[in-house]
Amino acid sequence: MAEPFKDRIYMSAYYDLFEKPDVRQTGEQQSLYARFVPKGTIDRKEFIERVHLFTGLSRSLLEGAMAGFMDELRDCLANGWTVELGELGYFTPSLSCTRQATDKKELRAASIALRGLNFRLGREFYKDLKGKMQLERCPRSASAPASSADEALGVEQRWQLLDEYLQQYPCINRAQYARLAGRSYKQAVVDLNRFIEAGMLMRHGMGPSVVYARRK
Repeated sequence: MAEPFKDRIYMSAYYDLFEKPDVRQTGEQQSLYARFVPKGTIDRKEFIERVHLFTGLSRSLLEGAMAGFMDELRDCLANGWTVELGELGYFTPSLSCTRQATDKKELRAASIALRGLNFRLGREFYKDLKGKMQLERCPRSASAPASSADEALGVEQRWQLLDEYLQQYPCINRAQYARLAGRSYKQAVVDLNRFIEAGMLMRHGMGPSVVYARRK
């Protein structure tokens, strides 16, 4: 079995700038603040596929491990523990009162409910993430709905990124291309197949070990 690719590719993360609301109603122009603009959502299935491609661990093993983590996390939190997941950070239950009261004697356990989870990011994970994240102004309005005709990068731009990569490296796999072009796993497969049909790429290997190279 081929050794899984270990090198990671990092593209820019998008942000946009917005004017702060004039809460005091002064009528004056307010200062700007930055907001993260997601490129989309990576669901559980695609996340496991990405980890599988970069680690070589089987999908069934990763599925079982993720299910086990969630079950144990839920049980530990339900039993009153704060849970640390390594460098990732800490999870702690957040509570709320279901009715208003000023005297503690008026509130019983039945009036206290789970509101959600507080998450505190680990210091090392934060430092590592901050060091790898490259920010770029969003190329389209953050309020505009995404569509197939309004993508962050056009097909020609995505091919240019891929072509520049393949000038430095002999081949690329699907997960690497997805990161390079800012695409989801399914979109990456569509792009790569399109480049193959256009005679620009060729495919080598089978299954999870498939890689793509420039057609000579």
